[in-house]
Amino acid sequence: MCFAALLLLGCAPGRGRDPSVPMPVTVMTRNLYLGADLSPAIAASTVPEVLAAGARIFSTVQRTSFPERAVALAREIADAGPMLLGLQEVAMWYSGPLNDPAPATTVEYDFLQILQRELQAVGAPYDIVRVQDEADIEASAGAPHLKDIRLVQRDAILVRAGLGSELGLRDARSGSFNSTLVLTTGTGRQVPVRRGWVSVDVTVNKRSFRFVNTHLEAFDPSIRLQQAKELVAPAGPIGSAPGNVVLVGDLNTGPDLPVPANRLAFSALIDAGMTDAWVTSRPGEPGNTSGFGELLDDPIETAC
Repeated sequence: MCFAALLLLGCAPGRGRDPSVPMPVTVMTRNLYLGADLSPAIAASTVPEVLAAGARIFSTVQRTSFPERAVALAREIADAGPMLLGLQEVAMWYSGPLNDPAPATTVEYDFLQILQRELQAVGAPYDIVRVQDEADIEASAGAPHLKDIRLVQRDAILVRAGLGSELGLRDARSGSFNSTLVLTTGTGRQVPVRRGWVSVDVTVNKRSFRFVNTHLEAFDPSIRLQQAKELVAPAGPIGSAPGNVVLVGDLNTGPDLPVPANRLAFSALIDAGMTDAWVTSRPGEPGNTSGFGELLDDPIETAC
């Protein structure tokens, strides 16, 4: 599914910037892609099917190699130079002994650490502002792995190193949505797909705004709508903001999606006073969205 991001656009400040000139504010959003489709594990109904699905998923995570993707992603971020960066699907992959009831704790991939390392390597280091743990899912993987494999999904906000004090960052917060999709696997197991948000208040050029990053539910439009309403509710990160808000994320919604139900969350945000800044600043341009297959090996012209 394609997604929409509501964001404020501007130009990155350069070195040697004249301090008397107001600082333009730039932000960026990226879904890092957890690395595999989890649906085979959800559909598996027998122990052999569960083991085969777990093996397939972790083999795909290895094949889609986030360490390799992070090299290109770091260059893209460095070229864009955003002050603030909102990230979704910032996965932690762990392994542990096969069929161990305790949570797996051996780190296989820490997407955030890997990305930060590559950003440092290209001379564009970023600091962590806030990280929120979300869905925590574990299953057994058969041959060739013969391990338990655990995925912890995270959302994160990063700030370009050295700009935290200049942007007056404060009150970094995060939370999970009350509205949560609960999947029933083929074995009858109930798996909650927890999602949430992260935020931080920013002051620059003597003006303040709240920066919010989120990942709304992908597979159930009614839950996605409720999550959007939680964002803009009086106690939510948008509704409780004292002033302007910049929202970025993988929203899984948009004004022109072919299925009407998938437009509802977008409408709820717009009805609450949000503006799609991409449409305002880049009229007629489709923008970057999602659409590659699980293995990321599609011809680029096939992406939506």
